[in-house]
Amino acid sequence: MKPHLFALCALAGVSLQACAWLPSLAPAPSIDAVPAGGAICDAANAQFAVGKTVDQRLGEEARGRAGAAVVRVLRPGQIVTMEFNASRLTLDADAQGVVTRARCG
Repeated sequence: MKPHLFALCALAGVSLQACAWLPSLAPAPSIDAVPAGGAICDAANAQFAVGKTVDQRLGEEARGRAGAAVVRVLRPGQIVTMEFNASRLTLDADAQGVVTRARCG
């Protein structure tokens, strides 16, 4: 193979590889601020759960009263995702499983 042809092929390969890592200029998909199903959480209706020991029954009752589609319980030190979900009720609990806060998202 001729040296200049080899150099040209190498340059073309490097150029194509450089394009592969460029980030997309398209906007990032939006997070569900208002869910398609229309269920929007109202944490004020779930405040009755604060001070009670969390279990499945309490979680479901709080979810229903808040009008949320889903409920999650967060305990100290638990790794969580930070995306906002307007149809999710979050119950923060202490190490003993007592609800310390009810909030949406």
